[in-house]
Amino acid sequence: MRFAHIVPFLVVVALASPLPGQKLPGLGRMVRVEGDVNAPVSDVWRVFTTSEGAEEFFAQKADIKLAIGGSYEIQFDPNDERSGTKGLKILSYAPEEMISFQWNAPPQFPEVRNGGTWVVVEMRPIDSYRTHVAITHLGWKKGAEWDQAYAHFQRGWSELMGRLEKRFTDGPIDWSKQNMMYQQSEFRNR
Repeated sequence: MRFAHIVPFLVVVALASPLPGQKLPGLGRMVRVEGDVNAPVSDVWRVFTTSEGAEEFFAQKADIKLAIGGSYEIQFDPNDERSGTKGLKILSYAPEEMISFQWNAPPQFPEVRNGGTWVVVEMRPIDSYRTHVAITHLGWKKGAEWDQAYAHFQRGWSELMGRLEKRFTDGPIDWSKQNMMYQQSEFRNR
């Protein structure tokens, strides 16, 4: 069965994707970015589901093991383990269609960092050479810190979508020339 890897709760998220700004009943607000990538769906799947692929656009270091409960660890600052997603896991996947994984927040948002959010990445072929990608970050709670983190991730996920598109137009990201969000002064000083 093609959907054997999907946790039933997440099927609703993957199959009933809202328009930007919409809410799914019971799920509350969400950050959602979408874009079209000049790559076949198999290539987009690879960069989201392998360590080597994620290191081409997501961050300098990644540890991804494609399995339910497998690691989904992205290390944004190689010198600071707190800047990454150490210990977070894959929740569900359907090959070349979607993957969902736990997510946290930067250390300056401790309540959100431990708050239990998750991300669903959906992909569908437009044609043989292009793929539509939607990234949805769910599990948002209320409060001042949550609002600040929400704004942070609206920028962050948009930046990631831009890097994903760039990865397939210009090649893998050269991390010696690409600043990550943690390297920008507005994020360091929080």
